[in-house]
Amino acid sequence: MKIKGVEHIGIAITNLGECIATLKKTFGLKESHRERIEASNVEVVFFECGTTQIELVTPTSDASPISVFLSKRGNGIHHICLDVEDIEGWLAALKAKGIELIDSEPRRGAHGKKVAFLSPKSTCGFLIELSEQVE
Repeated sequence: MKIKGVEHIGIAITNLGECIATLKKTFGLKESHRERIEASNVEVVFFECGTTQIELVTPTSDASPISVFLSKRGNGIHHICLDVEDIEGWLAALKAKGIELIDSEPRRGAHGKKVAFLSPKSTCGFLIELSEQVE
């Protein structure tokens, strides 16, 4: 099992248009991918930033966990996503170490990747996403 790197940094936001314009104006970044993920009630927009990506995440309904995050904290970094090999192996190994998992099995994420989240209770208070490219 291997961590290949930081895949992206997820930033929860309320105003997608404003944040897209800010990233374009401030840093000259260009939108590389946009997708609605109905199962999570979110819309995501990615920007290439060197070897990693910035992901803007906005809720599409009040049922989204991003809505809860934004109501408590406002715009801000939501999670760090690690690009891994063998996500199922990682989840089994982390569970065996006593790490609390939000997702015990991977689910479909942006770009059709397999993703799973670890509970902030087990990771010093911050949310970690694991992601694996589907072949």
